Amino acid sequence: MGVLRRRYHSFTAFAFLLFALAAVITLSLLSSGFQGEGDSTELERILTQKRLAGPGSSPPSCRSKCGNCSPCSPVHVPIHPGFSFPQEYYPEAWRCKCGNKLFMP
Repeated sequence: MGVLRRRYHSFTAFAFLLFALAAVITLSLLSSGFQGEGDSTELERILTQKRLAGPGSSPPSCRSKCGNCSPCSPVHVPIHPGFSFPQEYYPEAWRCKCGNKLFMP
């Protein structure tokens, strides 16, 4: 019975070391991946996507939605309902914006 317990202890220790090594390698690869000079545009693109992505929805693709106007980019805009009294909350929707004009995605 003592031999069986010892085998489980060594297996548990080996599994723990394996997972710890995998975590260290993953963290080192992630930290070194964002420090390169050539990756600054990729990092900017990722940060822009995170900034534009709101809860519950994702930005639309605004390719060829603004006609001849460029650059056409997705924006969040509040939708004002036609009530005569002011409200505290307005729902938001995605629109494609070019200059000062808004287009439906």
